[in-house]
Parts: sequence; structure tokens; C-alpha cells
Amino acid sequence: MKLQGAPSALLADQELTHLELVLRRSLIDDALCPIMPPTYWRERLALVARNSHLSHTQLQTVHRLYLQIDAHEAGNRTLDTVPELTPDPPTPIQPAPRTVLHWTPVHPFGNDRS
Repeated sequence: MKLQGAPSALLADQELTHLELVLRRSLIDDALCPIMPPTYWRERLALVARNSHLSHTQLQTVHRLYLQIDAHEAGNRTLDTVPELTPDPPTPIQPAPRTVLHWTPVHPFGNDRS
């Protein structure tokens, strides 16, 4: 049974606000190992959508949250397919060639000392 009217809108707002906060923390802050898997968050969003008559703004919030889950999954898929990188072995440091400097005196008025 779907709730209707003000109680439905209020409960949906509260649930969506809660989901926005915890979903972001779960997926973004713990990107490599989320507290709850993306399937859990999809089920929670579907439950809110099924049990309430959502307003246009609430539907946009649900859609945005689905997109966050999609982005998280796409990012992890990319990380899973990238081969593990190994650093190149360090190259030995070659000493710089020695430079011999020759000092040549500079005469401000030329070489003539008359």
C-alpha cells in the first residue's frame, strides 16, 4: 500500500535525505571497500520509489542517487581492469662530467694602463 499526501512526501523526503548522506559516505569515502554494496543502495532507492508517490524533485533526487551508484560501479570497474603497475627499476645516478673553470681577469678600462 502506497502512502499518499503529506505523510508520504515527508517520509520520502526524510528517507531520501538520509540516503543522500549515507550513500555518499559508503560509496565515496570507502570507494575500494564500501560498507554496503551498490545492490543494497539500489534496493533501498527502489523501495522508496515503490512505497511513495514521489514529487518531481524527489524523482530527480532518486535519479541522481542512481547515477552516483552507477558512477561508483563504473569507477571500480575501471580500477579492476587496469593492470597492476610496477615501477621501473631505479636507474643508477651517473656523476656529472667535471667542468674546469678558467678565471680571466676583466679590466674595466681595457688592457692599457697608461
